[in-house]
Amino acid sequence: VIADPKDSNIQFYTDVAQASGARCVATTAGGNLIDIVESHPASLVILDSHMEEPDGYQLLNLLKSNEKTRHVPVLFVVGNLSERKMCLHEDLFKLVKVMVKPMQQSVLQSTIEKFLHLSQYQLVIEALAKKAETDAISGKEEGILAVDAQGQIIYANYAAENILKANVLDLVGTYLESLFEESCLKVVSSWQDHPVSKVTAGDQILQVDKAIIWRKDGDSINVKFAAIPLKDEQNISLLFAFKRLKDTRESKDKISKLSQVDHLTKLPLRGAIEEQIDRCAVKAALSSYYFAVLCVDLDHFRYINESLGHDRGDMLIKAVADRIQKQVRRDDLMARMEGDEFAVVLSHIDLPENAGMVSRKIIDSVREPFLLDGHEVFTGCSIGVAVYPACGDNAKTLLKNSESALARAKAVGRNVYQFYTVEMNKARAEQMQFEFELHQAVEQKQWRIQYQPVVNTNNNEVVACEIKLSWVHPIRGELPLEVFLLEAEEAGLSPMIFKWLWQQALQQFERLSDDAKEKVRLIVPISPLVLLQEDGVEWAQRKIETVGLKPEQVYVELPESYYTLRHGDHGKVLNALRKKGFHLILDGFGTGFAPLNLLKEIPYSLIKLSNSFVSTCEVSKTDQAIIKGVVEMVHQLGIQVMATGVDSEAQYKFLSTEKCDWIAGEAVEKELERTPQKLDAMGIFVMPG
Repeated sequence: VIADPKDSNIQFYTDVAQASGARCVATTAGGNLIDIVESHPASLVILDSHMEEPDGYQLLNLLKSNEKTRHVPVLFVVGNLSERKMCLHEDLFKLVKVMVKPMQQSVLQSTIEKFLHLSQYQLVIEALAKKAETDAISGKEEGILAVDAQGQIIYANYAAENILKANVLDLVGTYLESLFEESCLKVVSSWQDHPVSKVTAGDQILQVDKAIIWRKDGDSINVKFAAIPLKDEQNISLLFAFKRLKDTRESKDKISKLSQVDHLTKLPLRGAIEEQIDRCAVKAALSSYYFAVLCVDLDHFRYINESLGHDRGDMLIKAVADRIQKQVRRDDLMARMEGDEFAVVLSHIDLPENAGMVSRKIIDSVREPFLLDGHEVFTGCSIGVAVYPACGDNAKTLLKNSESALARAKAVGRNVYQFYTVEMNKARAEQMQFEFELHQAVEQKQWRIQYQPVVNTNNNEVVACEIKLSWVHPIRGELPLEVFLLEAEEAGLSPMIFKWLWQQALQQFERLSDDAKEKVRLIVPISPLVLLQEDGVEWAQRKIETVGLKPEQVYVELPESYYTLRHGDHGKVLNALRKKGFHLILDGFGTGFAPLNLLKEIPYSLIKLSNSFVSTCEVSKTDQAIIKGVVEMVHQLGIQVMATGVDSEAQYKFLSTEKCDWIAGEAVEKELERTPQKLDAMGIFVMPG
C-alpha cells in the first residue's frame, strides 16, 4: 500500500514494487489509508510524512495503534532526517523503517524485497499456528522469532518488535543467543552450545516459565518462552515464542520507594532531587554562581486522564518527561515530584534571566502535539522558577518557592512561567483559602443562576437565553463563573457544580406550556468532566427531556481548553452530542488552546469570542483586527459567531457592524428595555434567578 500526496512519487514506488513482483494499491488522501490497509493484506505500507489531513505522523500513529493494522510493516519516507516532527515523536520510529528523500532506486527495491520476503515467513508461521498442538504461537500478545539453523533471527512479528523495542530489520541477522546476555563478549557465535539449541536439537520443545532477555533500549525484562524446533519450513529451524511477564504496579512502587527512582519515567523522586539541590547549593556558595529550580506542571492533565484513561495518561507523562529532558543540558537535573509535576534543576546559569529562556523552550516543546496510541493529544505546562540565592539557599525553600511561583503562573493564564517573589507566599496561601471556600460553596449551594437574553444582530430579535452561573461569596460578593472555573476544575468540583446548575436551571422551564416550550432556545455551560463520565451524554439528554425540552433546543457551551484532546473519547463525546441533536458552542475562542485547523473537524454551531477581546474592542485596534479576522474565518467555515459581556453601546455597534451573529450583555438588555415590544417576545426567557 502506497500513501503519497504526489502522483509522480506513487508511480515511482509502483514501478519499483512491481519489478520486485508485488501488487500495489495507492492513495493520495490520508483519510482512507486505514480502511485500505484493513481491507488489503499488505506486506508493506510506504507512507510519506507530507500527507495532509491527517498528516503522515498522525497516520503512522493510527496505523500502529489499530489492532487490524499495527502488525503491518511501515516504510516511512521523510524529507530529511531532521524533520521537526520526527524529533518530537521518537517512540513512533522504533518499529518503523525510515528512508530519506531523494533515494536510490536500488536501495528502495532491496528494502521492498526484504519486506516481501518477511511476509512469506509470516504466512508460514500463520499456517503453523493454525495446526500447532501448542498455543504458544497462537496468541496476539506473543512475540514470535523465526530462527535458522545457525541461530540467526530471520523473522520477527509485531509483538516481538514491540516487546524488544526493535524494528524487524534490526532484529534480522541478530543471533538469538545475544538476547540472553546483557553484553555479548564473543565475536563468533556459539549457538550450538547454547542451552536453547541443545534442548531443541533433539526435537524437544523447551518451555521456560521465567527468563531474562535484553531489549534494544538497554532494559532487561522477564519473559516466559517456548522454543519449538521445526524441520523443512522454508529455512526456519526454530520458533521462539515469548511473552513478557508484567510486574505489578505495587511492586514497581515498592522498588521506586526503595531506590528513589520513578518506575515510569526512570527519573529521581522528590527525596533524591532534594539531596541533589542541597549539594548544588553548597557548590554554588563556594563558587559564587547562580542555579535555578523549575517546577513544571501540566495544564489540564485531569481532562486527559479522565478521557483517555490512566494508561495513556502514563504514556503522556513519560513523553513529557522525555521532551523536557531534551531542552536541558546533560549536567542539569530532573525529577518527577508527583502526578504530572516535575522539577528541573539548572545546575549552573550565568544570569537569573537564563532560567526564563529555558522555561520558554520547555513550554514551547510541551505545546507541540503528542501522538499516543492512536490519539493526538494537546497539552501545555506552567512553570515556576526559583533562583539561588535570592529565592532560597536550600532544597526545601527553593522547591517551596518554585511551587509558589508555579501557582502564580497558573493563576495568570497558564502556558507561562513566573519567577518567585516574596509576595507569592501570600498569594499561595490565598489560593489555598480560595479552594477551601469553594468546597464550602458546593456544600452550601452559594450559587446564583441568571437568564440572559441573546439577540440576533440581523433583526435585533431574541434568539436564545443564556444560563449564567455566579458564586455569591459571603465576603467577596458575586463572582462570575470564569473567576473560579479553573480552581473548581483543579479541585475536581466542576462536575458537582455543573450538574447542580443543569438541575436547578432547567426546572424553571418545566412549568411552561407546551407551546411556550417550543419557543425555548437555551445556552447552557458544562464542564468536559461531566460529559467524559461514563454516561455523560445520556445524562445531559435525560435532564433536557425530563423538563419537556428537546436536545435541538439546547446549545451546550464548552471551554476552549476542551481542545487539549483529539481523536479520543473527546471526539466521540462531541459527535454523540450532535447525533442526539444538541448544538455545540466553543467558549472563549482565541485563548490559545484550539488549533485553527481543527475547527472544521468539530461540528460547532457557534464560536463564542473570548471576553478579553470583547471588553476592549471599542478602543483597542489590535482586538478589533483580531475580531474581524476571527469572524471572517469562522463564517467561511459555516459557523456563527457569538459575543457575550457586551456592556457598552460602542461595543454593541462595533460587533454588529462586523457581523457578529449573536450578542448578549448589559448593552443588549438596555436596548431591549427601550423596546417594550421585544419584552413580550422574550418573556419566557427572562426569569428570576
